[in-house]
This record gives sequence, C-alpha cells and structure tokens, in this order.
Amino acid sequence: MLLSSYRLDQFSDADGYAANVVTVLESYPEEVVLYVTDPRTGIQRACKWPPTIAEIVCACEVQMQHIAKLKRLQSPRKREDLALLGPPREERPTYEELKAKYGENWGLTPAEPKKPPVKAMSWQEVATFYRSNPDRAARLMRIANDYAEDRGEAPA
Repeated sequence: MLLSSYRLDQFSDADGYAANVVTVLESYPEEVVLYVTDPRTGIQRACKWPPTIAEIVCACEVQMQHIAKLKRLQSPRKREDLALLGPPREERPTYEELKAKYGENWGLTPAEPKKPPVKAMSWQEVATFYRSNPDRAARLMRIANDYAEDRGEAPA
C-alpha cells in the first residue's frame, strides 16, 4: 500500500527501495505496519515524495509508542505497581510538638529590620557637591573621556 501511493517515476530504483522498505517493516508488528502504510492514517499523509527509510522508521516508532501507552492506560494496576510507592511514613509530630522543639521563631534567627531607602540627591544638590569638590568633578570628567575613547567617540 505504501509503494502504490507514489508514482513509479518518483523512485530512482523502485525495486531496491521496495526491498529496503520491506526489510524495515518486517521488524514491526502487523498492526503498526498496517497503520503506517494505510493512506488514511499512514506516512503518505505527511510525505509528498516517497518517504526515506528514516521517516518510515520514525513513523513506526511513534505508532509503537502510542500502542504501548494505550496498553499501559488500559491495563489495571497490579499489586507489584503499588509496592513501588513505598511504605507509609512514620507518624508526624504535631504542631505543638514542633513549636516546643524549635521555639516561637521555628529555629530561625529574627529577620533584620529593613534599612530605609536612601533618598537620591536632587540636581541642585549634585551641582553643589561637584562645585565644592573640583577634584571629584575633574576625576569624573576624566573617567567619562576614557570611556568615550574606548567606545570610539569624541571626549566630553
């Protein structure tokens, strides 16, 4: 069904291609082969040209995974599966026992109070600061010029 979905002139070596496809499809169950080669559900719906062997294998593997998932979902859980959950945990301490053991703050150190945010200087305060500190202003200008040179721009 797969090979009849494509024109004969689309194959460079139709016999060799057919032999390779048959070899690949032999390794999958019949229900997978029927699904993948059926023009209603198979690989012909996705490939305009004859599919490569890799595309056929990929389609078969996807269908195999789908079938395995369906089987897992349809089968009832067995006792062996439930054993994987592990034994029940020991009894947990009560709220009062934890409070007695760790104290009011649950063993944590008290949080430090937040510092109030620092208020930014106004433009007038910045101008006054640099007028009263000409060395700081010169240093700031030197750094700005170095930065501008590094970027290939004209100094300030």
